[in-house]
Amino acid sequence: MTGRCERRLWQADRHETIENRGAENDRVPAGRTGRWTSTGTWTLAGIWTLAGILCLAIATPVAAQITAPRTLSTVPDRTANLEEQLTNRLRAVAPDQQAFVRHIVRLTEQDRLDLKLVVAVERYALKRNSVLPFPYFERAIRYLAEKRGLTIPAVRQFATTAAPTP
Repeated sequence: MTGRCERRLWQADRHETIENRGAENDRVPAGRTGRWTSTGTWTLAGIWTLAGILCLAIATPVAAQITAPRTLSTVPDRTANLEEQLTNRLRAVAPDQQAFVRHIVRLTEQDRLDLKLVVAVERYALKRNSVLPFPYFERAIRYLAEKRGLTIPAVRQFATTAAPTP
């Protein structure tokens, strides 16, 4: 042993210990070194902890539905209409944002805006920023509508001073 730091595992008194020669003969129980042993392998406790975290992350239900489900007839329709889809996917939570979405849907129903254009801009906004896509949707739909000769007001013009109804 010529000044090299050598680590070796052995079994002593039913405890696994690590001997580090050349560093004042320190002995540290392997179970107290954290999740990694000195040899770079996972301990059993570390593996179970990681497995538990992964199970919790996968099994946790996420609720992102903003609008309440509707029942219009005896057979419930499980597909969302355009307004619900835009509101949920674009995360339009403010009343002025929801009014803007309703205005876009109204223009689509009047055939002043193409449905394919609205869906394409929605997908574009989701690709640009999946966490907060609404501002990208607003800017893009206003720009493309302006190119087609249709003026769409800004979201802030849909703001109301009335008290929100619960």
